[in-house]
Amino acid sequence: MYPKVNQNIMIDIKSHGRTFRSIIAEVGEEEILISFPLDRKIIGLLPEGSLVDIIYMVDENQYKFLSKIIGRKTDTIPLCRISKPQEKEIIRIQRRDNFRVNSHLLLMINENRLYTINISAGGILFSCGLEMELQQGELVLGTLILPSIQGKDTAIIPFQGQIKRINVLKNLDRKNIALKFTEINNRDQMKIVQHCFERQRQSRLTR
Repeated sequence: MYPKVNQNIMIDIKSHGRTFRSIIAEVGEEEILISFPLDRKIIGLLPEGSLVDIIYMVDENQYKFLSKIIGRKTDTIPLCRISKPQEKEIIRIQRRDNFRVNSHLLLMINENRLYTINISAGGILFSCGLEMELQQGELVLGTLILPSIQGKDTAIIPFQGQIKRINVLKNLDRKNIALKFTEINNRDQMKIVQHCFERQRQSRLTR
């Protein structure tokens, strides 16, 4: 299943261990056009012949394929030309909920200041005090503060979520709450995917 025009994607530059977000501009018979990143430093990492992984989401699943930078195209905005794989070369990575990393991020729910335990593109696990009243199945509005691992601007991500599981830790006077995103912007979701990839890469480097 190919990505669609205007779909948000993530580019993993294999030779440099860097990722950036992009958008599909056009899907042709033999090539795909994507928007260039605004960061000029990243543009310098994309000479012709470079191998990149293209990662995107369809419904509840993440997909990726290996591609090659084959050139540039000057349009209203500068575009990057990448090779189009055969459909059989597209790999389903896993359900988005399963790609989860430990991450201590600031979170606001019902005006309560909280912190995540782990995060995925599909939801979060967070901790709160026993006094915070939440019920399984309840819908809540929240805001996730997502700092960039690469030192760029912090993302403010609003969402609606459903409480899926509550685990009471009486010895700690805490509750661990599993929340599933029910409404979240696709672009914000890709920011979370990028954060997860960067955290996973950092974890591998420190082992």
